[in-house]
Amino acid sequence: MLKVAAAALGADPGGAIPGSFMDATHLLIIDADTGEVLEVVENGGLDPYARSLYLARKTAEHDCEALLCGELEQEAFAILAEENCITRYDAAGISVNDSIRLMNEHALGLITDFIGGAGCPDADPANCANHEDL
Repeated sequence: MLKVAAAALGADPGGAIPGSFMDATHLLIIDADTGEVLEVVENGGLDPYARSLYLARKTAEHDCEALLCGELEQEAFAILAEENCITRYDAAGISVNDSIRLMNEHALGLITDFIGGAGCPDADPANCANHEDL
C-alpha cells in the first residue's frame, strides 16, 4: 500500500487542497492505490505556523511516501524533504480525489523548495536526490 497525505480544507476528500500548507484545516491519510481515506488528522486549532509544523510531522509519523499540498514554509519543508524524504506534489486548488488521480498519472508538478527558497539546483528535479519522484 502506498500511503500519501493530502493537506485539505476539510475532512471531505472531494474538498480542495489550499494554496499554502499552513492554511490546511485537515490532513487526510490516503491509500493512493484505492483512494480510501485511512485517517483524518485535524490541525489541532493551532496558529498557521505551528499548524504547518504539526501537519508536516503527522505526515512523517504516518509513514507517507508523498504529500499533496500547496506552497510550503521553510521549516515544514525541512521536516518533509530533508528529514524524511517525503515527495511533495503541487496540488493547490485541486480536490483531494482529483489530486490522487493526477499523482497516479504523473501529472502533478513537484514542490522542489520552500517559499522564497532557491529551488533545486538541478535543471531536472527528478535527478535531484532530495526531490525524487515516486
